[in-house]
Amino acid sequence: MGLSLVSMLNDLVTLVKKDGTVQKEGIKAQVSTGLIITSDANLPIEPGDHFIRIQPSGLAEDYIVIDPGFMSGGRGLIPPHFQSKVRRSDAPVAPPSTIINNIHNHGPNSRVNINSVDNSTNTSISIQPLEVASLIEKIKPHLSSLPEDTRTKMAVPIELLETEIRSGKPSSSVLTEGLKSMKVISEGAAGNLVAAGIGAMIGPMLGG
Repeated sequence: MGLSLVSMLNDLVTLVKKDGTVQKEGIKAQVSTGLIITSDANLPIEPGDHFIRIQPSGLAEDYIVIDPGFMSGGRGLIPPHFQSKVRRSDAPVAPPSTIINNIHNHGPNSRVNINSVDNSTNTSISIQPLEVASLIEKIKPHLSSLPEDTRTKMAVPIELLETEIRSGKPSSSVLTEGLKSMKVISEGAAGNLVAAGIGAMIGPMLGG
């Protein structure tokens, strides 16, 4: 039964604490109306936290946690998990919430500003961990279509980016360098449509 629960979880969500701290990305989940099921019993989910799901279009869905809904499991058949009651942030019962994707370089943690205005001045490129994680998930299924040497080279910056995102305190400069490396590698595979597509997706994130 434990395996069957995990097999149901076909969505990937990011847990963002109510203060904007990105807690964990790439969480397996099942998202349905008013309910998000997650199998990671160690998640520190609290009322007011946010689950973010990235659509294939790149748009983000923002769900606000009403009740974490921890389930202790039963007789070893169903593992401990969460059945969190949520509401869409753009639901009529609440004013629309806008996620301002801006990573603060001066704080100890990466943060996402939720329903707030960011008045800081940041002249460097603002790389968003959520966007990078989404990009990597989109690219992975297509890596097998790249020339072998390009695929081997591409694995290095992808692993760097994934490790940086998992750290919980991703550095904007490290994310930028990783994306730049991927773009250079993709441009080196002249004539490969998948490589060209990867380069085209990375370009706007680097401001060009």
